[in-house]
Amino acid sequence: MVRLGINARERRRMHDLNDALDELRAVIPYAHGPSVRKLSKIATLLLAKNYILMQASISVRHQIQHCLIVHVNRSWFYLQRLTKISLPFSLR
Repeated sequence: MVRLGINARERRRMHDLNDALDELRAVIPYAHGPSVRKLSKIATLLLAKNYILMQASISVRHQIQHCLIVHVNRSWFYLQRLTKISLPFSLR
């Protein structure tokens, strides 16, 4: 009787894990369709990890670019005020 309860809990845990992996597969970019094999558990986790790292890298790159643009615009503003030179192009 105890063993049946333990087995039922394990079965429920595995169903919950598989449901969570299915939800993860639904949001990470990879080919979906009836002719495409479902990703394995480990492949799903690795793809999700790499996708998150790529998104973080893009976010950091955009933050750096924004900071550089702000710095260049401020520098041009102060230079323009000092020398009365106008910016030949827009950095926005």
